[in-house]
Amino acid sequence: MDKKTIKITYGAMIVALFGVLLLINRQTGGMFQGILMYILPIPMVAYAARYGWKASIAAWAAATFISIFVSTPTTIIYAACEAFLGMVLGTCIYHKKDMTKALLLMMLLCVISELFNAVIITALSGQSLSMYVREMQAAMNESMEMMSRYMGGDPRMEAQIGLMKSMMSDAFLARILLVSMAVGGAIQGFIIYEVSLLILRRLHIAVPKPKPVALYTPPSWTAYIGIVAFMLYNYTFAKPFENEVVQSVAQVTGIVGVMYLMCFGVIAVTLFVQAYMTKVKIVVGLIGFLSLFMMPQLVLILGAFYVAGQLHRFLLRKLGYEVQELPDKKLS
Repeated sequence: MDKKTIKITYGAMIVALFGVLLLINRQTGGMFQGILMYILPIPMVAYAARYGWKASIAAWAAATFISIFVSTPTTIIYAACEAFLGMVLGTCIYHKKDMTKALLLMMLLCVISELFNAVIITALSGQSLSMYVREMQAAMNESMEMMSRYMGGDPRMEAQIGLMKSMMSDAFLARILLVSMAVGGAIQGFIIYEVSLLILRRLHIAVPKPKPVALYTPPSWTAYIGIVAFMLYNYTFAKPFENEVVQSVAQVTGIVGVMYLMCFGVIAVTLFVQAYMTKVKIVVGLIGFLSLFMMPQLVLILGAFYVAGQLHRFLLRKLGYEVQELPDKKLS
């Protein structure tokens, strides 16, 4: 069997596997959709890692086309995005790109996919993010009312419940909803990356060895885009746009920029901990994770200085790295 026939046969198998996964999800009423979000990109990763993006475009188009017949209308967009994510990661592996960059790209694309899927699917279903926020607010207020009744009128508990109710504004809940989606997307990208590499090694497909994340130097101009996105994110809550779609897109764009800066801010925190406190991995990881929730504003600022300033090089010098080998900011 010649190479062209093998490529076509392998692609048909990949598309068939993709369709079977979607069919299982439909026949079970979406029971396994939470798991499939980590599995659906992997067939396309395997194909693109073997044959590159030019051959993968046809396989991606076929997988998207077959999803029309084996999934629900709202799942079609979701399936197309997942297959595209797999194609991007597989193409990076095929061209032997820096796997640290591939990981960060996957996390960023998964955040964008998760947020925009939420906007598109809610629009197709005739709903909106503000409707979800109001439903969340009503459910939380109802649960707090039940707590108040069961506590028997304790003054301290009443004061705490009153404070919690005052915090549950539309803007506050919208921030929680968007941030939770973004964090979930980043985690999804990391898991897809790790599972894909594990399976590719089992298939005996060569995978480039990743460099430490600390040695990756992001382009400095991306920090300014992140800052502008952060300002847009806050503007959408101070003066919401009248058009619901424009408002949702602006909020999604803003939260992507915020998460980008916070991602590098967490890396900066972990480097600070290694340089001045301890190098025990579990402690470093725990402090980095907690900083994301305990001091988000500081993490955001550190991320901006890490990307656009000299904070990255300063921390690497403290840790004993040869910063002369890093690419220049202007050329990255």
